[in-house]
Amino acid sequence: MNEQENRKQLGKRIKVYRAEMDMNQGDLAAKIGMKQSQLSLVERGLLGLSVDQLRAIANALGCTGAYLLGEEKKAA
Repeated sequence: MNEQENRKQLGKRIKVYRAEMDMNQGDLAAKIGMKQSQLSLVERGLLGLSVDQLRAIANALGCTGAYLLGEEKKAA
């Protein structure tokens, strides 16, 4: 998989998991100190994340960064 495909897959996992947690983009963005418009770009695979941002999203969703990256089958 190339970088763009990886970003799209990560964004898709964030979006699905966020929806499962009954959060909208604004809720999650506020929890992690990111603009909603930036989170939208992330979820569409158009913007990458720093390690700190990935960690913040995982913590806010109650899962691991590895889960969001597709390296774990189940959230911790």
